[in-house]
Amino acid sequence: MTLTRSEAEVSRSVELDAAPAEVWDALTEEALLAEWLADEVEIEAEPGGEIVCRYADGEERRGEVELVEEAERLAWNWRREGGAQPSRVELVLDAVAERTRLTVIETAPLRADGGPLLLAGVGGPGLRAGLQLATPAGTVPLADDWAAPLERLGRAFRLVLA
Repeated sequence: MTLTRSEAEVSRSVELDAAPAEVWDALTEEALLAEWLADEVEIEAEPGGEIVCRYADGEERRGEVELVEEAERLAWNWRREGGAQPSRVELVLDAVAERTRLTVIETAPLRADGGPLLLAGVGGPGLRAGLQLATPAGTVPLADDWAAPLERLGRAFRLVLA
């Protein structure tokens, strides 16, 4: 993917002790998504389908599924309630021996000051030292919104396989 000077990208990967088909289920089945992505998830896993994520704190994100390549890639755009610009999330599955590497890539427009509009709530709670976003205006520290969901997903697979 080529980023424009008006976009920023954050990516995070996790290796899971499961085959890509099993991981795919955790990305496309609402009950399994609710185990790791949000408290309540609705998804139509087909291009043009809707995705709705509701969180315990009352936040809601809505979007549209853009790309579905079974057991390989899933992408959607979404926005926070009242958010002006959507971000794009792409989930990429790679078979690694008998495991699967899941990579989450979130791309969002930059604000006029060079910071991301949506990515990881810059300066918000959960800011992790050392995680930086390179932008045309310089480097911006980011909170890592994907760390906790991916950790929950990894724990879910460990429990199932134990």
